[in-house]
Amino acid sequence: MKSLKPILAFLSALAFCACGGKTPEPDPVKLAASPSELTFGPEGGTRQVSVTSGIQPAVTCQNDWVTVKPGSVSGNTYQYSVTAAAYSGLLDRSATVRVQSDKQSVLISVLQTHPVIALAVDKTSVSFDRKGGEVTLTVTSANQPTVKADASWIGLETGWMDKDHHTPVKISVGPRRTTAAGSGTVTITCGSESATVAVTEEALVIPSATATAITPQIVFDAMAPGWNMGNQMDAVSNGVANETVWGNPKCTQATMDGVKAAGFKAVRICTTWAGHIGSAPDYTLEKAWIDRVAEIVGYAEKAGLVAIVNTHHDESSWQDIAKCYGDPAQNETTMRMLFRVWTQIADRFKDKGEWLVFESLNEIQDGGWGWSDAFKKDPDTQYRILNEWNQIFVNAVRATGGNNATRWLGVPGYAANPGFTITGLVLPQDCTSANRLMVAVHDYDPYDYTLKDPLVRQWGHTAQSGLRPSGDNEKAVVDVFDKLKAAYLDKGVPVYLGEMGCSRHEAADFPYQKYYMEYFCKAAADRLLPMYLWDNGAQGTGAETHAYIDHGTGQFAGEDARTLVGLMVKAVTTKDPSYTLQSIYDAAP
Repeated sequence: MKSLKPILAFLSALAFCACGGKTPEPDPVKLAASPSELTFGPEGGTRQVSVTSGIQPAVTCQNDWVTVKPGSVSGNTYQYSVTAAAYSGLLDRSATVRVQSDKQSVLISVLQTHPVIALAVDKTSVSFDRKGGEVTLTVTSANQPTVKADASWIGLETGWMDKDHHTPVKISVGPRRTTAAGSGTVTITCGSESATVAVTEEALVIPSATATAITPQIVFDAMAPGWNMGNQMDAVSNGVANETVWGNPKCTQATMDGVKAAGFKAVRICTTWAGHIGSAPDYTLEKAWIDRVAEIVGYAEKAGLVAIVNTHHDESSWQDIAKCYGDPAQNETTMRMLFRVWTQIADRFKDKGEWLVFESLNEIQDGGWGWSDAFKKDPDTQYRILNEWNQIFVNAVRATGGNNATRWLGVPGYAANPGFTITGLVLPQDCTSANRLMVAVHDYDPYDYTLKDPLVRQWGHTAQSGLRPSGDNEKAVVDVFDKLKAAYLDKGVPVYLGEMGCSRHEAADFPYQKYYMEYFCKAAADRLLPMYLWDNGAQGTGAETHAYIDHGTGQFAGEDARTLVGLMVKAVTTKDPSYTLQSIYDAAP
């Protein structure tokens, strides 16, 4: 019998084909990748990966810092290179490489560690001369560093760390305003690490100078009478000084020529610097503004006038003592600004002769004019601050050298009030061989007659009762002058009345204003007190009308102005022995 095996095999195959079946395929090669995890350091690099696969696999990565490239092939083994870019981030980072082959896939984990960066600073010490300046450090650290200074005179500005882990740190130091050198430390920290930078600044050196003393007689002869160019360079709008913003025309050479022709010997160029001061630490004065001040000073020089330049109405902004006596940090900022501003003003004019005078401040007070609760409770604190400001002014001017080493300097007391000045002013220490300082006060007594709105109509012993200030009007004026004389002039210290005057009264009461002007100026002249007439250019009558000389042309602001200025000049210059304070008193209206 023949074997049935071939027949049965044939029948099975035939049946399989009839049912639509296919010939089974061999088992596929199992997909595998080795290694299954890759670790890179922050410097990056390339690693090799072997893939076992029955067909060419697809190997990809979605992260752009990982690059995959195919290599050699041997049978079912495929080589790939995996490259990680260099990394400077703050945290570890990870990615996934996907390997796909037919219906199989495996994942390869990729980890890259962040760099471990030790804290480092490119400078361990910085030094400044007395003028200060700026230096930028570069800090290298793993994370954003923290930077602090142990001295308030050291300014810091910390930038942001870049991709290379570098952080810029700017150290700024203003001009040194004391005769002691500065020494401080900047500390940089990052986590548990720290580094220090030593900061030093040279001491302020004020050269000694030899000079003859100025006496009350010398100062009076040079200054009396004087004129204030008020509400001009000290006019302010929105915190910025502007020469014409309060209505006065621009000053010209004709202005100063007219002031001289009217009989004045001096001009006080009231100047506000607010709005024209740059940022810390340099506080650079705007060139156009100081150029304009210099131009006006030049007009005065050409006219043959003594000129005073000051900081005026700045007490309403950056010289606000009310913000300083309870805040040492604010006071420190104000003193830095004051020193820097006066250093620049003095530098600009250091070649000018003695006819140019500097006056530190104007009417420094906390808004209450000596009657605030804070001042009444503790006047000594505000006195101390003002005395310190005056000393800073003297130091700043003297340190610039040139003619500033011996220049006449005016320093006011609190609110420029005579009484507060006598009580609280301590004259600054100076480095000249003889006195070159003057005390500056303002005197508008009695306020209710000269400034108050509405004005008291008349003044003096012949004025009608009920229409004049109470008390002995003439004696009140003389008493103030006698107190100033005893406190300063009798001791050889000159005093000048930086502001005085009287708002314009109606025609019916004008005779009393003429009497006030002549009596006031004669009483001051008898005690060698130069007086500067306040002129704000405001015409008409009533409170705050003080027009005498046209600020643009130098002409008199009307016949009444000519009369009043004439009486002022007469009181100062008349040498006739029969012309006395008593004779003026006897001729009262």
